[in-house]
Amino acid sequence: MTTYGTIAAVALGLVFEWSGIAKVASRTAWQVDGTPFSTGRRSLDRLVRAVLPWFEIALGVLLIVRLAPAVVGTVCVVVLAAFTVALIRVLAAGQRPPCMCFGVARARPVSWLSVARNVVLLGVAVAVIAGA
Repeated sequence: MTTYGTIAAVALGLVFEWSGIAKVASRTAWQVDGTPFSTGRRSLDRLVRAVLPWFEIALGVLLIVRLAPAVVGTVCVVVLAAFTVALIRVLAAGQRPPCMCFGVARARPVSWLSVARNVVLLGVAVAVIAGA
């Protein structure tokens, strides 16, 4: 892995760790409030809310230890793209629900800055892949 690939992997890994751990730490509120990106299917939403924090933590660990960085980076691109599409969808509908991307303590209404943040994170994920 190149130096910039390593830096990108560790940086993105820390972001995913922060996001996942913050959600686990605010478990009750995370379960009650969930995400603003409801699928409309209660059982699927419940599954996403239960699994997502741990999935983010796992991605973070894999990035930090640089295990299969091209594969993990690709998974991160897919996950971040899905989050970004969901953000754009709710913003286009005129909604501004709380994001809780980094747990309840940092819950703020979603905005186009949330989309911009995700685009930057997508760029970092691409750097992980390129630097693998």
